[in-house]
Amino acid sequence: YNIRIHNKHKIDILETLIESVDVIPNSIVIAQAANESGWGTSRFAKDFNALFGEYTFDINNGVEPIYRNNGEKYLIKFFATVNDSVRSYFKNLNTHPAYKDLREKRKQLRKNNLELDPIILVQHLKYYAKDKNYVKTIESIIRVNKLTQFDRIITVTTKS
Repeated sequence: YNIRIHNKHKIDILETLIESVDVIPNSIVIAQAANESGWGTSRFAKDFNALFGEYTFDINNGVEPIYRNNGEKYLIKFFATVNDSVRSYFKNLNTHPAYKDLREKRKQLRKNNLELDPIILVQHLKYYAKDKNYVKTIESIIRVNKLTQFDRIITVTTKS
């Protein structure tokens, strides 16, 4: 998570770390995965385990979108497993400067002992996609599909 620890007190390090590894509500994760992967039908989801449409400029870690505008250089990250895609998504939201406001809002909600309201938090995902209606789309997916019912689920385990 690239936490700077030099000349910092342990308490400050822990506070920064906790801020960077806190929960992202399941409803947001599901809604973004559904939207970014075409509900699991996209070429990126099926062939490259990429559920979240994460950009990269690393040719060793990305695949070129078929419908990329001329002059654009970004690629879509690909993954060995779906778990790797989810792990990367969490790290992205919890570390990238574009989502600092999301982390700050989450921290504020925690500090005030309030639930992590996904509709409040998604307001801070406006930089996730080029689409100016992206936040409204994610909100709609959460509401229409009643995804907040999954926010209280902490872990899902299966027998191997």
